[in-house]
Amino acid sequence: MRIGVIADVHGNLLALQAVLARLEKAAPDLIVNLGDLVSGAFDPAGAADLQMRLGIPTISGNHERQLLEGAEGRSDAFARPLLSQAHLHWMANLPKTVTLADGDVFACHGSPAGGDLEYLMEDISTGRPVMDTAGNIAARLAGIGDSRVVLCGHTHVSRVAWIGGVLIVNPGSVGMPAYRGSFPVPHLVEAGAPHARYAVIEKTPAGWSAELHAVAYDFEAAARQAEQAGRDDVAHAMRTGRLPAP
Repeated sequence: MRIGVIADVHGNLLALQAVLARLEKAAPDLIVNLGDLVSGAFDPAGAADLQMRLGIPTISGNHERQLLEGAEGRSDAFARPLLSQAHLHWMANLPKTVTLADGDVFACHGSPAGGDLEYLMEDISTGRPVMDTAGNIAARLAGIGDSRVVLCGHTHVSRVAWIGGVLIVNPGSVGMPAYRGSFPVPHLVEAGAPHARYAVIEKTPAGWSAELHAVAYDFEAAARQAEQAGRDDVAHAMRTGRLPAP
């Protein structure tokens, strides 16, 4: 079985289209979407339309929750007035987690134990994400049952870990390669390249394997969309994979 994994589209329709074109060639048995679907300075409605049409297993991320709760973060506030009631209804009815492959695969946005705002594999206490200890990561896997693979998003960092016989895969972000966060401490995440990210996992006779992918697309067009939305910081990230200095 082969499963395509996408996460953190953040309304970047151009990046999503590029990733889906690559996944179509890879022909996985299914695709799963790990949330943070539309909140971003690009094309929230267009990105929502396409993700709804896909009809694939899709979970709610922290930005779906925040957007529906009326949070005023810049990405959520930009997206909200551009979305229809149909978009909002779709997001409101998404699950927080899904299991796939007869329970072999557990998919969440943040972590199984800590919800949509907890980073599963990373320690961000220094202000930048680094791989956390095996013990800390293992504690965040509570609730996965007998699953042998855990899929997560949220950090926008493409990463694979192996903890206690469980393969953990973060595909990275389809549409937002860099951002500043404030919870639980102020921190900066930068992919270092503007490419759209996704992953493919595959069950083989030897066990589950993972491939991480970075896809080139029209970065400049995405940057211009961000500029038109008044987000020069995001435009810089679209061109470089990094944020401008404060």
